[in-house]
Amino acid sequence: MMETGILKQVDLKTALTEYFYVVADHRANWIKVRSTQAFKPFELTLRMSDLQIEHDSAVAATRNKKYEFNDNTGGLITLFENWQRTLTA
Repeated sequence: MMETGILKQVDLKTALTEYFYVVADHRANWIKVRSTQAFKPFELTLRMSDLQIEHDSAVAATRNKKYEFNDNTGGLITLFENWQRTLTA
């Protein structure tokens, strides 16, 4: 199952912030995130264990970038929580 949401990417060296409308998909221990906007390409693969999930947000950091997913609609964050539960079940 794929779900859409908004991703905030922060470059930790320059503080440059970009936003992407993304879709996420789950494969084994990995989450693949890609932009749904043809004019703004973006793709990211994260390990489920790298994702820190709170009530209405999820955060991951890789290299010099920080990725934030914010959601209070029960969409993308709920999906991430469900995926993490399947790994620990």
